[in-house]
Amino acid sequence: MSLPLPKELYIEVTNRCNSLCETCVRTFMTREPLRDLTLDEFRGLVNQVPGLERTVLHGVGEPLLNRSLVDMIAYLKGRTNPPQVLFNSNAILLTPEIQESLIDVGLDEYRISTDAANRELYTRIRGVDGFDHMVENVQTFAQRIQQLAQGPKLSLWFTAIYENVGELPDLVRLAHRLGVSEVYVQRMVYYGEGMARQQQSVFRTMKAAEKELLVEAEALAKELAIRFRASGATSPRNSLLSDDGNRKPWSQCRRPTSLMYISANGNVLPCCLSPYTTRDYEGLVLGNAFQSTLAEIWEGTAYQRFRTVLQSDTPWESCDRCGVLWSL
Repeated sequence: MSLPLPKELYIEVTNRCNSLCETCVRTFMTREPLRDLTLDEFRGLVNQVPGLERTVLHGVGEPLLNRSLVDMIAYLKGRTNPPQVLFNSNAILLTPEIQESLIDVGLDEYRISTDAANRELYTRIRGVDGFDHMVENVQTFAQRIQQLAQGPKLSLWFTAIYENVGELPDLVRLAHRLGVSEVYVQRMVYYGEGMARQQQSVFRTMKAAEKELLVEAEALAKELAIRFRASGATSPRNSLLSDDGNRKPWSQCRRPTSLMYISANGNVLPCCLSPYTTRDYEGLVLGNAFQSTLAEIWEGTAYQRFRTVLQSDTPWESCDRCGVLWSL
């Protein structure tokens, strides 16, 4: 029995970026040739999924670098049953003109990636001196959304590592100052380069001092009416500290049956974490959307084999300690 096409697509509109984050794989490794997805390519992809309900327009690049991004969102929002549309961005290029365009086309959610609450640490982790640009742009955007009483939901996204976990209370304060009502904490995907090493991971290794800061951030968020959450619809405390005893966390992953990730080069991968694997990246490519239809790939031998192995006691190496154990 074949699976119906997924109702959720992750589409990497570009793999170019204007940051050099010390926790990002693209800073250290070249997975695919750099390119932007064209508007015609984008239309060809989404037209194959008439029941599309959610579209995430980011991957390992900065979406605002693709000059067709606004037109892509407008195309999705022009459908009879438009899907939810969102993306992560560093907000460095979020000019007033782009802000107005994103509001006009009906973007649902704009997620700001920031791994620090001060300029010095931001520059060290993200590789560019963009903190002041981000702050100014997000504050202006939040004010404009409030003024119009319409526009995308805004949230700050923070990848927690030992280098920055002490920033959590200040990050909540920053969100309040900017007019952003949500802060999300992610676990780091470590692959052995830059700061993305296991020693930097705070997952289940957080010391007493860091735990106190996490509790302080939670209390402060409650006081300031900031929604303080972790990716995966849980709390940061549960995400970073809990151990549910499951020794086969990969078996809980539903991504290979619920969504499809498509890179800027058309490669179809099982999830958005796939680019971060350090071994056998090519082995995770389940087909190419420029060479086959999405339905052919979704129902193809490679996808079926991937799903079967994922439910076994010996999953794909990239999935063993991934998924539920990292950020969802």
